[in-house]
Amino acid sequence: MKRPVLCLALVILCSLSVTAEEMVIVPRAVLDAIADDESNPLPRFASPEELALPPLELPEAILTPPAGAVDCPPEYAPSEGMLIRWGSFNDVLTAMTVPITTGDPDGIVYILVWSASLQASATTALTNAGADMSQVEFIVVDTDSVWIRDYGPRFISEDGRRAIVDHTYNRPRPLDNQVPDFIAALWGESSYDIGLTHGGGNFHFFGDDEAFMSELIVNENPGLTPAEIEQRYLDYQGLYLTITDPLPSWFDSTQHIDMWMQPVSDRVVIIGEYDQFTDPEAYTVTETWAAELVSRGYTIHRTPGWRAGGTHYTYTNAVIFNDIVFIPSFSGYATENAQAVAVFQAAFPGKTIIPVDCTSIITLAGAIHCIVMQVPEVDPPLFADGFEDGTTDAWIVVAP
Repeated sequence: MKRPVLCLALVILCSLSVTAEEMVIVPRAVLDAIADDESNPLPRFASPEELALPPLELPEAILTPPAGAVDCPPEYAPSEGMLIRWGSFNDVLTAMTVPITTGDPDGIVYILVWSASLQASATTALTNAGADMSQVEFIVVDTDSVWIRDYGPRFISEDGRRAIVDHTYNRPRPLDNQVPDFIAALWGESSYDIGLTHGGGNFHFFGDDEAFMSELIVNENPGLTPAEIEQRYLDYQGLYLTITDPLPSWFDSTQHIDMWMQPVSDRVVIIGEYDQFTDPEAYTVTETWAAELVSRGYTIHRTPGWRAGGTHYTYTNAVIFNDIVFIPSFSGYATENAQAVAVFQAAFPGKTIIPVDCTSIITLAGAIHCIVMQVPEVDPPLFADGFEDGTTDAWIVVAP
């Protein structure tokens, strides 16, 4: 996709009514009729069977950082497309694919499938739901799970060309682990192994090169000091990393930062808000880091978070795709859902806010951010249309 950067605000404003009319929000009844292709999908956390397995045995990484000028487009920067993996939670994937392909005239959804027959069934489901299939591209590759945020390619800009930074997936899932190398070869992009065991959802960063990860990254790479890990991110992605406290593993089994933080724009962030008495440990972590970010000059928005029935519920596990922002919603929590929508409307003025029912997927310790990976548009100058500082004009359509 080559998104024009000159006169972008004028183009968007002139196309307001057309885009708003064409975007399709899939009715709940249609989503309920979409079947999954896996009866027992792997959770975001390691399953009991996986915990008994040895770690993946992989060749030692050859540490060769990018030699060119590196920039790391944040999730609120322009995206060419979005990577997803079909097979599990197909209704959730459909709820995002259809608005993108009907509401963003250039947005491409790249769908990983493991066979031609799966591609055919995905095509049928998406077509019936109203997707524009001319904006869908299938990639046939074997995978283990839906959690592409955690194992998928991490994109950077090197000398104005898109490239990939790879890591070892922190689950014993060898098919998932090879996806970044496969994508790099398929698209002809350079790939650099950062030499870290990592789950990609434990990573958020901003256009001004500040990045955040929880202490999980230290615990899973015991041969390295925090300073050495921070240096890797500076060398490979041009980012200045801060390592935060994690939520306790009993509260959130992944300990990923995307379960309580969502960047909005430079120096603007959403942080989960927890009850001091019912969730005191989560409260302490999030209040501590909200205060730290305020001291660094950030504007903070807060959305509800809580634990119920052994599940951590959060709205920060959201997805930004150009002028669309998808946020989780949960059955039985109408008040909290409404609060979250209001916060995201305030945080993303002029964007399309679309709630996606995550009632089933959240029980496996993840939501919509965990099952997508944005594919950034990398054309110098990267931020010529104002995404870096959040000043881009856009329209607004709030879905019910």
